[in-house]
Amino acid sequence: MPLFEIKNSKAKKVNPKEFKNELELHQLIDKNLEEIFGIRYIKDEHITDKHGRIETLGLDESNRPVVIEYKKTHEKGQLTQANRYMIWIKQNPDSFELIVRKNLKSMKGEIDFANPRILCFAQEYNIDDKCLALSLGAELWKYRYYENESLVISKEEEPEQLIKTKSKEYKIEKIKKEHRVAKTVEQHLIGASGELKDLFERLDMGIKDISSEIERYTTNAEIIYTTSRNFVYMAVQNKNNCLRLQLRTTNDTLIDSKNLTKPISKTHGYGNITRQMHISPKDETEGKFIIEDILDIINQSYDSTQ
Repeated sequence: MPLFEIKNSKAKKVNPKEFKNELELHQLIDKNLEEIFGIRYIKDEHITDKHGRIETLGLDESNRPVVIEYKKTHEKGQLTQANRYMIWIKQNPDSFELIVRKNLKSMKGEIDFANPRILCFAQEYNIDDKCLALSLGAELWKYRYYENESLVISKEEEPEQLIKTKSKEYKIEKIKKEHRVAKTVEQHLIGASGELKDLFERLDMGIKDISSEIERYTTNAEIIYTTSRNFVYMAVQNKNNCLRLQLRTTNDTLIDSKNLTKPISKTHGYGNITRQMHISPKDETEGKFIIEDILDIINQSYDSTQ
C-alpha cells in the first residue's frame, strides 16, 4: 500500500526503504512491543538445549505466552521455526515461567499456557505460509518501512476457500481460524439465564459487526475480543445475572453520557484497560441503557486499537 505525506493540502508519495538487516527490524519491534501489540517483552535470543535460539519471548495482556519470529523479507521455514519454539514452551512451562518471573517483576496471575501465540513478521507471505499459519493458529504480520521513518504494520489476510452454495453456485470465503481454547463460549454460558444469553448474543454479534478484523477467543475466566490488541474482556456473572466488561481506552478517555462505566483501579488493571461496566437484562428492561449505548462505548474501545 503506497504512503502519502500531506502538506498544504498536497500529497507527496513517500518512498519505502529497507532495514539494514533483520536485526534492526527485530530490535525496533522488541522496543515497541507494548505500544504496538500490548505485549510485554520478556527476553530475546533465548538459547534452548534442543529447539534452537528463540528470537523474542513475550507475554500478552491475557498472560498468554508469545513467540515472535522476524524475517527481513520472506523466507521459507519461518513458521516451522516459530512452531518449534512454541513446542519448547509447551514442553518446558516451568522454565518459561521462571524466565517470565525473573524479567517481569510486576507480573500478576497465572500464565495461560492453553492459548499461546505465534507472531511472524515479514514483508510478504505466500499461500503455503497462510495455510500453515491457519493450522498452527499463528498470526502473520506484514510491514513496510518508509523514508520518513514511518512503519506500517498490517495483518495478513487468511487464505480463501471455494464454497459451493445450495443453488450450486460458487463463492469465495475466508477460512476462519479457530483459537485453541481453555473454555468455550458455550461453557461460559452454562447456568446463565435465557435473558442473559440473549443479551450476550446481541452484544457478541454487535461487536463482531464493528470490523472484520476483530477476533474472539476465550480463557477459563473471560471471553476476549481483539485486533492487534485486546480491547474487550467479558465475563459472564451468573450469580448477579449480568455481564462484566473491561475496556481499553486511550488515556482513560471515553464518551459515556449515561455513566455506564467505572474506572478500574491501577492496582487491578493493566496498561490501558482502564474502564469496566456491568450490564444486566434487568437494567435494560428498566431503560437504564439500550444495546446501542453499550456498542457505542465498545466502538470507542475498538478505535483505541487503531
